[in-house]
Amino acid sequence: MTIKLTRREGLVAAAGLMGSAVLPAYGQTASGITDKEIKLGGVFAVSGPVRLVTEPYEQAIRAYFNRVNEQGGINGRKINWLVEDDAYQPARTLAGAKKLVERDGVFLLFGAMGTPTTLAVAPYADQVKVPFFTVNASPEPPRKYTFGLMANYSDVMYYVARQLSKEMGFKKIGYLYQNDDLGEVGRIGIERAFKELGVSFAADVGYERGTTDFSTHVLKLRDAGVDAVISMGVAPSTATAVKQAAGANYTPTWATFSVGSSAPMLKLLGPAINGMVFGSEIETQFSDSEAAQDLAALMKQYFPQTALDWGAMVGYVHAKVIVAALKAAGASPTRESVLATLENTKNFEAGLMAPVSYGPNKRTGANGIRVYQWKGDKPVALTDWLPIGAAK
Repeated sequence: MTIKLTRREGLVAAAGLMGSAVLPAYGQTASGITDKEIKLGGVFAVSGPVRLVTEPYEQAIRAYFNRVNEQGGINGRKINWLVEDDAYQPARTLAGAKKLVERDGVFLLFGAMGTPTTLAVAPYADQVKVPFFTVNASPEPPRKYTFGLMANYSDVMYYVARQLSKEMGFKKIGYLYQNDDLGEVGRIGIERAFKELGVSFAADVGYERGTTDFSTHVLKLRDAGVDAVISMGVAPSTATAVKQAAGANYTPTWATFSVGSSAPMLKLLGPAINGMVFGSEIETQFSDSEAAQDLAALMKQYFPQTALDWGAMVGYVHAKVIVAALKAAGASPTRESVLATLENTKNFEAGLMAPVSYGPNKRTGANGIRVYQWKGDKPVALTDWLPIGAAK
């Protein structure tokens, strides 16, 4: 069922404060905080192909933090954000998180991108009782100290699969997926949609993380007569598969999750991106909302060489959420007070996405998904905001 979630296009205060009515304050200090500083730690890919997506994410966060610091910080404290490179390798993600907590003494783990990398850190965050803020959905069942921003990929791919099969009429849908947690969580939503619609995969083709030669994979899809391919992988992998398929004179409709809207995907594919379907919790880089205009101004000020894209938009929202939570957690916040503040966050208007909410049993902030398709030189919305949770 399609619903329209109430949202404002405007900003919520200049620095992103959440209202006291929904974010109560708590007290007492904790490690990683001095009278002048709050130390946060992120761990994500600073090297490797995924950097195409994580770089604008990081830059948007730094731009937002810079503005907050220039305006006096959070209750008088400046944000010091440390980042460790995991090269999109889960073992390195966990090692980086441990370094940030145990050696650098960060107050919170803020900044992560990737399903397998998020899953690597979540148990550790529970163990050391340090709140962990990731772009990706929180693991299921929810973990106390892990807060995700974006929807679970199962929800996103549920709607993508329904759009392809029910609304667009494709009869032979194939699945090309990264053979790890990313591919499996996408499968959950797709199979849920297929079960409801009484259809099944025409082809099911996996590959290992880091694969660059998709020639045999796309031939399997082609030989199965697949007319629409759902791709569950990082932007460089999906783009490579699309190009290699075209080189074999195979041009199905391609579909994916929110990376389908990213500047790296557009840069890698050029005109070949036309027709790609994707699901996303974030408005596209072509949005003219107040929040999008504010982000564009921030990026122009601090990172003028970076184009506005999905990664930057996610970073902007992520930064607004954590800044607002820290401000609302009291003059002398603790890790537990931040956790309690987030648990009481309801319908926070960050801009660029449906209102963000958390709760005792809700550790993923997103509340809505849209399905888009590239038509000409920009994505066009095929749906309104769709409710989270349909693929559970």
